[in-house]
Amino acid sequence: MKAGSGLALLSVAVVALALLHLMAGARLASPGVVLDALLNHDPRNYQHVVVVKQRLTRLLVAGYSGAVLAVSGMLLQKVLRNDLVSPSTLGINSGAVTFVVLGIYAFGLDGAALFWPALLGGVFAVAVTFLAAGLVRQGARDPLSLILGGAMTATLFSSATTFVISIDPDRFGKLLGWLVGDIGNFDYQPLIYLWPVGLLGIGMALALCRPIDLLTLGTEQAATLGADPRFVRGGALALAIPLAISAVCVVGPIGFVGLIAPHVARLLLGETGRSTMVFCALTGAVIVIAADMAARTLLAPQLLQVGTVMALCGGVAFLAIILTTLRRRAA
Repeated sequence: MKAGSGLALLSVAVVALALLHLMAGARLASPGVVLDALLNHDPRNYQHVVVVKQRLTRLLVAGYSGAVLAVSGMLLQKVLRNDLVSPSTLGINSGAVTFVVLGIYAFGLDGAALFWPALLGGVFAVAVTFLAAGLVRQGARDPLSLILGGAMTATLFSSATTFVISIDPDRFGKLLGWLVGDIGNFDYQPLIYLWPVGLLGIGMALALCRPIDLLTLGTEQAATLGADPRFVRGGALALAIPLAISAVCVVGPIGFVGLIAPHVARLLLGETGRSTMVFCALTGAVIVIAADMAARTLLAPQLLQVGTVMALCGGVAFLAIILTTLRRRAA
């Protein structure tokens, strides 16, 4: 598929899905009501309030989270040359959650201030994963070693999170939904302060597309063509981790978005180019928006967590990707 037509079609799909997202819920709103609420908002009209204050807010949060997680996953997969890595499979999400819980328990942090312990947790989790995989270079060449290391890291940090919460469960009651990935009960403050992190990170990722694409050819080939492999790899990791953390701080550890979206983008537009990165970001937004719509409508009026929906669907996709990778290696 050509980049221009692919991006155009996906943009139309995003707009259509956004309209459906604003319409869907325990009480269905017509397209006319949605447009009227957006263009002529009346705070005394109950339907207008639901569309703007609840559904539109969830739409923006879902779109932001999906886009930054997708770009983070694309960066990780490219620089590590491993189609199985993502913020969740490397343990970044789990490490961030553990350090957020520690930040709340030990220092009483809240809101956007939790970004810093979450970032520290994400970096620490990546280091533990690489150590568990043996060596960074060995893990990059062996797709399964990093995944096994990431699984061990995620288990370790999940156990630590459970331990800290068990010390004072009443203190963390409001976090129960966030711990599995929940858009419905998110805190507005982190998003207000952290959206520039996502915008700047995606912009810098687009600027680094060419050297990152060169790195996928191999270290020696990239160096021959003018890219510094260490600088590119370090820069990409320095972008990927904060991007993922900014989403975790807002909605919690939503898994598999950073794994699935890059595969869809590469399948439809190819391995390289800025258009593939943009397509990946839009695909991630579509995935989380669709998951949130499913979470609000499947058992309406009861709400599911987006993280639960993504875990169910993403687990199947993850298995399919693993099987495909193993078949390629066998061939």
